[in-house]
Amino acid sequence: MKCKAAYILLLTYLFIFIQSINAKDHPCLLLTNNGIADIRKEMSGKSLFAKTLNKTKKDMDKVLSLPVDVPIPKDPGGGYTHERHKQNYIEMQQMGVLYQLYKEDKYALFVKNMLMEYARIYPGLPLHPVQKSNYRGKLFWQGLNECVWLVHTAQAYDCIYDYLSEKEREYIEKNLFRPMVQFIAVDNQATFNKIHNHGTWAVAAVGMIGYVMNDADLVEKSLYGLSKDGKGGFMRQMDELFSPDGYFTEGPYYQRYSLQPFVMYGQAIQNNDSQRKIFEYRDRILVKAVNTLLQLADSNGEFFLLNDALYKTWNSTELVYGVDIVYNITKDKSLLDIVKQQGRVILTDAGMIAAKGLMESEIKPFEQKTMLVRDGADGKQGGIGILRTGEGKNQTCVLMKATSQGMGHGHFDKLTISLYDNGRQVLQDYGAARYVNIEAKNGGHYLPENDDWAKQTIAHNTLTVDGTSHYGGKLKIAEKHAPTITAFVDKENYKEISAVEENASPGVKMSRSILMVKPEGMSQALIIDFFKAESDSEHQYDLPYYFMGQLMSADYPYKAFTISREPLGDKNGYQYLWKEAVGKSDKRTASITFLNQSRFYTITTLINPDTDLYLNRIGANDPNFNLRNEPAFMLRDKSKNRIYLTVIEPHGRFLADVEETRNSQSQVKDIRFANKDYSIIEVETINGKIIVVDMQNQTCLTK
Repeated sequence: MKCKAAYILLLTYLFIFIQSINAKDHPCLLLTNNGIADIRKEMSGKSLFAKTLNKTKKDMDKVLSLPVDVPIPKDPGGGYTHERHKQNYIEMQQMGVLYQLYKEDKYALFVKNMLMEYARIYPGLPLHPVQKSNYRGKLFWQGLNECVWLVHTAQAYDCIYDYLSEKEREYIEKNLFRPMVQFIAVDNQATFNKIHNHGTWAVAAVGMIGYVMNDADLVEKSLYGLSKDGKGGFMRQMDELFSPDGYFTEGPYYQRYSLQPFVMYGQAIQNNDSQRKIFEYRDRILVKAVNTLLQLADSNGEFFLLNDALYKTWNSTELVYGVDIVYNITKDKSLLDIVKQQGRVILTDAGMIAAKGLMESEIKPFEQKTMLVRDGADGKQGGIGILRTGEGKNQTCVLMKATSQGMGHGHFDKLTISLYDNGRQVLQDYGAARYVNIEAKNGGHYLPENDDWAKQTIAHNTLTVDGTSHYGGKLKIAEKHAPTITAFVDKENYKEISAVEENASPGVKMSRSILMVKPEGMSQALIIDFFKAESDSEHQYDLPYYFMGQLMSADYPYKAFTISREPLGDKNGYQYLWKEAVGKSDKRTASITFLNQSRFYTITTLINPDTDLYLNRIGANDPNFNLRNEPAFMLRDKSKNRIYLTVIEPHGRFLADVEETRNSQSQVKDIRFANKDYSIIEVETINGKIIVVDMQNQTCLTK
């Protein structure tokens, strides 16, 4: 009997031991028990963490007085039910954090009541009634939003896990989280296994709720795909969606959007499975992704509008998560400069460390650099060349996009150029035709004009051949090709990005070199654009420059259509461009000058007697006024080969307060090639100086 009793006692201890091993401390995702202990020592101080926490508490205390509202879904983006469910996950996440930091039951009770209500309605919800996406959700019109909801709500559940009774957890998991995981991972397994930002949010959602529910199987599926064979999942996404430089193939806008699930889930993996060393994976690819994204912005922190893109800055929520978490890993003091600009931190362990760093460390200014950012998982699918000079508001930044297509959010815009200067966009990329969450504009979804205009080649500052978009506007063809970067130079007064594209327009080889030179005696850098089109047969070549500002003058004669106008064409984006004026000139060059805010800019370009010079404006065939009515200067030629040489010159000042104008006249008198192989460019100024740019020797001299 004694042996039997001892055996039973041993089994009991073993059971308790196993249970203690399998038991998980909560919270365990982004906020941890060790972190909470440190936070409580600092949360009443004057740090940025305390400031953020106090604001959050003040906002959420107001919410506590309102009834829980979990409406039956019916609206698209921007509608009441969409926005309510979105606000609910934000409030639940924040209430969960407040409960952990203050241990006041009112915050946990709020989350509990809302989760119980969601658990009550979710099993009976059909697909969302709004059908604007093939990937429909239940709470939202798009399944993507369902995943975003779960990423945030998993954190709330994690924070109140121990507050709930076992029976309550069982009810919530059975009726809400398990059915939602089934819907995201199994019912929509094509998206769950997809290498795409939708897939990123999906795997992060399933993995994070898997950690909270202590479900190792869900975590493995999130990491390696539904079949756990590595053909899908978080790890493969890190392998394929980022280049070795940390560039996300869909462009800066979607890199920002996808960054949040990448770094959130990365932090959760680190906190639960540190042996995976997730932030060291693939040569620290998640760290690179944050740092590279910060470089894909102008001097105001506004991200370049490449591919499907809208206005966003590095002050957005996604970058607050990214910068805080990466600073926690690297302790890079230049990131504290960004933290200071953001003016808030995330309410997690990493946010506290970033806030303490801001108070205790010497801030190193964040430096935006001239750099080549490679595209493609292997780094061999082209890239973005970013050339910079100057600092702060006086920074001039020009870039050439010579990337792969960028999947479904990519545009047909090989070798396009954008220019930022004086804290503003000067030569623009239109970005996306969309008004997010504005219901009146197609329910906040992409507008029809996004495909018909914004993605088309003519909407960009690059060459359109025969009025047809690159690759015929066909995504499957475009995804097979990418330009080749042929040169990248970063010298003090000579910077260059060059690339070649031979597949975008059949029978035409396109090559472009963008130079940034700083000639002696000139206050601003000159941008030199050298674009060559080569073919065995004649084509129509259209090269537009979408300039931001008001036209001041043109140095060639033109006919302006002041009474009636007609579109530039009837398809491939041309139907959206008004012809405002057409001109020709017998001179070797033509130029326009425009004013952007307080600085003048002159575009001077080599022309032929047969070159048609167009002034166009976006907005034709747009009865719903969905497009921005912005101007363009366009060159049109019909020839086999065409060599474009264009100089873009920032100059002068317009001081509105005192009505004073300085140096409004261009300093460029003439531009020319000085040798037969076009490698030497001469820019003659009005004061008789000759600026010699030698592309072969990569120099810029003034004679």
